[in-house]
Amino acid sequence: MAAFVLDTSIALKWFLEDETDRAYSLAILKTITDDFRPAVPWMWYYEIANTILTQVRRKRIPFEDAEAYLNIIDGMAIDIDPPDVSAVLQLPYLARTHNLTCYDAAFLELAMRLQLPLATSDQALIRAAAEVKVGVFRP
Repeated sequence: MAAFVLDTSIALKWFLEDETDRAYSLAILKTITDDFRPAVPWMWYYEIANTILTQVRRKRIPFEDAEAYLNIIDGMAIDIDPPDVSAVLQLPYLARTHNLTCYDAAFLELAMRLQLPLATSDQALIRAAAEVKVGVFRP
């Protein structure tokens, strides 16, 4: 069973050494085990892959490192929440209400539905989580 919801902003900082607040993301990484797993919305892997490719294109990381990062993520204990059309159709409302993207609203919706804290470094998402009384995960 999942212990928290993992936002993409945290996972990317595991690999991008020049990111700010990286200590928080690495502390979260250390908590992940087979028995203490994060949950992510189904689109999380697409978002991770796209963001890592963007970093390759910006020449922040070499393509070979991107492949290695994706392989590391592929081997991690992560619960993937399957697509749910009714939940997806609610995302624009949640996003508009809390001034988020629909992508960020997907993490908030999952945390709300599963009643789990949210691991994020995105300030808008932290604010929205507080508004709906979702805790922020602190390792």
